[in-house]
Amino acid sequence: NWNRFLSTNQEEMAKSMQFAFNDWKLQGFEGHTSSIRVIGANEYQRILATGSKDRMVKLWSLDIHRSIENPDYADAGSGCLMTYNGHRRGPVYDLHFATGGGSFGTGDIVASCDGQIHLWEPETGKSVHQFNTGKAPVVSMAPIHRSRYIVAGLLDSTLSFLDSHTHLNLHSWRTTNFQGIVVKTVTVSPSETLIATGFSNGSVSLLESRTGTLVGSWRASDNEITQMKFYTNDVLITSAAADHMLCLWDVHTLSLIKSIRGTSEIISLEIFKDEIITMHYSNSISFTPINDDSLAYTSKFKSSAIRSSISCISILPMNQLLVLGCMEGDLYLYS
Repeated sequence: NWNRFLSTNQEEMAKSMQFAFNDWKLQGFEGHTSSIRVIGANEYQRILATGSKDRMVKLWSLDIHRSIENPDYADAGSGCLMTYNGHRRGPVYDLHFATGGGSFGTGDIVASCDGQIHLWEPETGKSVHQFNTGKAPVVSMAPIHRSRYIVAGLLDSTLSFLDSHTHLNLHSWRTTNFQGIVVKTVTVSPSETLIATGFSNGSVSLLESRTGTLVGSWRASDNEITQMKFYTNDVLITSAAADHMLCLWDVHTLSLIKSIRGTSEIISLEIFKDEIITMHYSNSISFTPINDDSLAYTSKFKSSAIRSSISCISILPMNQLLVLGCMEGDLYLYS
C-alpha cells in the first residue's frame, strides 16, 4: 500500500477540504500490552506518542518517506523508539507535545497524565518534572504554546495553570457554579484565548485564558460531555457519547448553530479542515462536512485488517494519514 499512497496526487489532496481516506493500511506497530487510550503526534519532528492502560507511553517514528523509499525500513520501523515507564498511579489517558524547558531546546517536552502530569524528554525518556496538583487528580489537559503553560482540568472542577518551563503551579480558577460535577474534557481555541471545559452533567464553560473570566456556561447535553474541539475561534464542537450527536456552538452567543446526528456512540473526534472525523464503536469511521457543500460518508474497517476494537484515533494533517489505537494495544497507520 505504500506504493499506492505514493502514487496519489498529493497536490490535489492538499487543496481538498475533505480528508482523502483510502482505507489502506500502511503500517502496524506493536508494543503495548493493553488498550491505547490516547495518541499524540509531532509531525515536524516525525514522532508519534501513545499512552496506554498498561501505564506506559511509547514513542514511534513517523519517518514515512524512508518507509516508502526503503521497504525494509517499514518493517524495521515497526518497533518503538523508546518507552517512558514513570507512571505509577494508573492508565495514561492524556498526553501532548508541549513547549518546555528540555535540554534540547523548546518544543520538545512530552506531557503525559495518569492523574498527575509528568514532563519528560522524548529523546532520552528522562523525567524533567512531576506536577503535584493536590488531592484532586488531573482529568484532562491542554497546552497553551505561546505561554508555555499547560492548563489542567481537575476532578474538583478547577483549572490549574502549570508552567512547563519553570515547573511552577501558577494559579487555579473555578470553572463552574454547579456543585457535585466533574471535569471530563478541556480544550483550547486556535488563538489560545478561550478555554472550554466539558462536564459530567452535560454543561460547558468558557473562560478567557488570560484573565480567568467566565465568558459563559450552558447546558450542551443531558449526558456527560466526552469529546470537544474548537473548529474555529468562533465555533466549538461538542459530543456527549450517549447522544450519538455532534453539536456546533457559537461561542459568542452560546447558541446552537447546528446538530449532526451520528449512527452510534462516538469514542473519538478529530477535525480536518472543514470536516469532522469521528470514530464509533464497531470500528466504523465517519467523515462529516461542517458545511453542507459535500456529502457525509461512513466506512467500516475490515476485521481481517484490524482484529481488535479501535479505542482512539489521531490525524496527521500534513500527510493526511490516520493513526488508530486499539483495545489490545495495537497501533495502525492508515491512508
